[in-house]
This record gives sequence, structure tokens and C-alpha cells, in this order.
Amino acid sequence: MSSDCTSTASGRRWNMMSDQRTPRDFTPPVRAVEGGFELVLDREERALLERLLDELSALLTSDAEEHRALLSKLFPTAYPDDDEKEDEYQRLMREELVASRLAAIGVMLGALRADDGERLDEPSTIAFMQSLNAVRLVLGTMLGISDDDSADDADDNESPEHQLYTFLSWLLEWTVQALTPAG
Repeated sequence: MSSDCTSTASGRRWNMMSDQRTPRDFTPPVRAVEGGFELVLDREERALLERLLDELSALLTSDAEEHRALLSKLFPTAYPDDDEKEDEYQRLMREELVASRLAAIGVMLGALRADDGERLDEPSTIAFMQSLNAVRLVLGTMLGISDDDSADDADDNESPEHQLYTFLSWLLEWTVQALTPAG
């Protein structure tokens, strides 16, 4: 994700997006409906998420060493006490893990570009959730958010990047709620 990823020049400030949903007319941004799941996102929210996913795809396919640090939470160390085993694990698994993430991003982009009212099935909604969380984790790495306390501090920070992190967290929470069976 570039430092340009939070520009608001192309539309309404995304840190106000969740505020636009007043309690009287509130509709969850992701909800379970008969026959699957529905994304209730406006054009600007969809465009923002598409741009963030495109940036994540570019990061995932980049060989630049500085990008590896941003992806550290997406590919955590499997063998922290054994560099040789860790190198072997990364050599064997990294390509497959990247391919899996790119496939989930493709599903999410398809969902974002779908016509309003189109239903998503559960695997597509899970891919949406995983991709959304991946974007959030990379942004959290950029912001130095490493635990619940620093995430709470981010909630209090008014910078555009921190507000974007809060928006993504809010959207992720609604996605998880939609996927959680009532009962």
C-alpha cells in the first residue's frame, strides 16, 4: 500500500462513510439474507476497497524487500527459533500462500463489482472477509498497530490512515457477524 492509498481527492472522505449510516435507516454493510449474503456498500466504498485490494495485490506480487516487512502479519514466521527451517518453509509455502491470497482478492473484487442485490455464497463471503482482514493487517503494520492496546489508540487517532483502519475494522466486524449463525 502506498502512502497515496488514503487520498480522498476522488470523493467523500471514507472516514465518514460509516457515519453516513444513521441509526434510523441503518443497514449493515454485510448481512446474511435468504440465499446467501449481501454487500450493502455504496459506489465510493466499493471503489475504495477495490483500490486497496489492487494495492495489496501489487504488494503480494512484488519482490521488493521493503514490501516483505509490510506483509509480515500475512505470512507470520513458522519457525522463529530455526532460521534454516524457516527459510525452507518460506521456499516451499510462500508461493502457495500468495496464490491463495490473490485468489481470495479476486473473489472479493468480483463481489465488489457485482450488481447491487447480487447474493454471495458463504465461501465468497469468507474470501471477502479474509481479503478485508489482509488489507487491514497491512495497514496496521504500516501504522505500527501490533496489539489490542495499539488498536485502541488508533481508534482515538484522527489521521486519515487511522480512520481508514477503523473503517476496515468496522466492516470486518460486520462481515464476521453476518457469517456467525444466529442462535
